[in-house]
Amino acid sequence: MAFVTIVVVAISAIYLYNFTQLAFEAAALRAGLVANQVKDYVLERVSNVAAAGGLHPASIQESEQAWADILRSDEQISKMLRRTLGNENVVANIFVADSHGRVLAASNTYLVDTQTPQTESFDRLQSGNAFRNLWELLSRHKDYSVTVPLGVEGKPLFHITVSVWSVLLRHALEPAYSELAFIFATSLLVAIVLAAILPNLIVAPIQRVSESIDQITRGAAPGAPAPPRETREFAAVQSKLNLLGQQFRGAQQDASQLRTNIEHLLQRLDEAVLLFDADGKLIAAGEQAEHLLEKSRGQLMGKHIDDVFPLQSALGAHIFDALHGGERVSNQPINVNRLDGSQVRLLLSLESLTDPNRKPIGTLVTLRDAESRKQLRSQLDISSRLAAISRLTSGVAHEIKNPLNAMALHLEVLRSRLDDSQPEIEVISREIKRLDNVVKTFLSFNKPIDLQTAPVDLSVVAREVQALVAPHARESKVEVIAELLPEAWVSGDFDLLKQALLNVVINGIEAMPEGGRLEMRTGTDGEDREITVTDSGPGIGPGAQDKIFNLYFTTKEGGSGIGLAMTFRVVQLHGGTISFATETGKGTTFRLQFPLLAFPNSQVLSHAQGRG
Repeated sequence: MAFVTIVVVAISAIYLYNFTQLAFEAAALRAGLVANQVKDYVLERVSNVAAAGGLHPASIQESEQAWADILRSDEQISKMLRRTLGNENVVANIFVADSHGRVLAASNTYLVDTQTPQTESFDRLQSGNAFRNLWELLSRHKDYSVTVPLGVEGKPLFHITVSVWSVLLRHALEPAYSELAFIFATSLLVAIVLAAILPNLIVAPIQRVSESIDQITRGAAPGAPAPPRETREFAAVQSKLNLLGQQFRGAQQDASQLRTNIEHLLQRLDEAVLLFDADGKLIAAGEQAEHLLEKSRGQLMGKHIDDVFPLQSALGAHIFDALHGGERVSNQPINVNRLDGSQVRLLLSLESLTDPNRKPIGTLVTLRDAESRKQLRSQLDISSRLAAISRLTSGVAHEIKNPLNAMALHLEVLRSRLDDSQPEIEVISREIKRLDNVVKTFLSFNKPIDLQTAPVDLSVVAREVQALVAPHARESKVEVIAELLPEAWVSGDFDLLKQALLNVVINGIEAMPEGGRLEMRTGTDGEDREITVTDSGPGIGPGAQDKIFNLYFTTKEGGSGIGLAMTFRVVQLHGGTISFATETGKGTTFRLQFPLLAFPNSQVLSHAQGRG
């Protein structure tokens, strides 16, 4: 009801404002018409009188004087001014004055030879606020005027002024304002009555429909059914809205479930997958995107593809060219600069998505770490080679060992029959022993390992390894630093993990014969626990990087080439991964990653009880 009152008052105020402005404009227009009528009459009358009197002024001054005399003395002009005044109901005075403001002729004779009365121009009223003008009209007594110049030989030496009394103008407008007040009061009364009645007839059903639409938008259950007294039309609309709400909620649940499944799928992918809609806004991204783009998904979601991949970057330039060229990109290698100044090589795949009508509906961008892929391929290659060696040696080793034992036995018999030691016999004996050691190593390496799994704290493993290598490190002038988490639980065989880490640490110490620094760190990488070993040695040469985990491959004099191969095997048996990064002259970092143990405390207790 208050709103209806405000609307009626506002409309009435606007009407009052416009009516007042038009009223003043009409009064000004009427005064202007009167002034121009007087001007036409005066021009004609002065010309006739001057011609009848034989007046022929020779200069502007003489013309001005002649006109002034005629205006002051001619009775016809005075009569015309009085007659015009009598025909107007709001005009208060009409007079003609010279350039000095002295009145020469007027509808009221007492003004002749006096100074022009002070009046307010209608021009100010027309440019001012109509409500202020109305207030002045109702509360003050003023004269408003319109002035028209009267020229002699093209120069405005005289002027005609028509003044309007505010009292007369107010008297003329009072009937219109009274009628307006009556209309306002009537409209307000009708509006209040309708405001009290209509809500029950129209507004309430519309409000219920609006509430139903809001419930559909929120995915809430449908509202109460329409009351019996409601019209059939609104009841039908309400029923259809309830049905639409049920369908919408079902579709919304399906979409939500689909989106959840897609997000779970994206989280499990090793590559960064980014999905953009038809407008180029990012709507889905995997966790790997945070690592490769060095931004959180909160910063990326909703951003335009040009903002996610700026055009000034190498990656953004390739994506921009592919999108605008309509090309499909598959595993295109690109070097990307990271925030720390380093460079990473990525594989870019881009595909434009379309609906069955070939209308674009989005863009799919996939980024893969080329180095990680290379390392994975290398590790798979190493695994396959180790497996091949295992298959080969598992059968061959036994076939070789038996003849070697027979050869060693007969060699000892031969040596006993000879009186003197023969160099050839010694050479054959050494080679047989060396081959026997090789066969034993093969059998040891390929022997099935029975993992004794239990909760293992990698930080404890690292501390024991640090204590174990301390004498060797001091002798080699190597400082061993351990920066370890309070706890870093994984599930594994403590002794095997300790041996695997020990192999890496010893290799690192031996890589620094002149001394240096070796650091061990435990940490978390996503859902994995990791332990890294970093040395300050000379690094691994390019020719050795692809062979570092091969059995019997070594770059050290007197090395066996078994340690890192055994470490690789132990890490694989624990479902983990091992990788390394090296830089010539600056050192090497080995990273061993294992699945995170979610509930170590309960498992530790269970393991302890089982052993007790």
